[in-house]
Amino acid sequence: MAGQSSSTASSARELHYQLPEPAYERLCNTRDEIRFLAELTARLDAHPDPLQLSPHMLFLCFDRLDEALTDVVRESVPPTPGEGGAHG
Repeated sequence: MAGQSSSTASSARELHYQLPEPAYERLCNTRDEIRFLAELTARLDAHPDPLQLSPHMLFLCFDRLDEALTDVVRESVPPTPGEGGAHG
């Protein structure tokens, strides 16, 4: 029982950031794009012809993903002190 109350007390103190819906959608889209790149490279690994990708194009891809994630982080709303039973 003591472990349960300790667990309950710690989860009551957890702070949660909030995202506006458009930021959440961009976060999901960015996740999907990263997943697509992972699946693409996995499929290409099975083919004998190597993928030709210039360093500049790779930079542009990662730079765009970086900008999307940075925007989401900027739009996140930090928890306020005392929210969720936390003491700040």
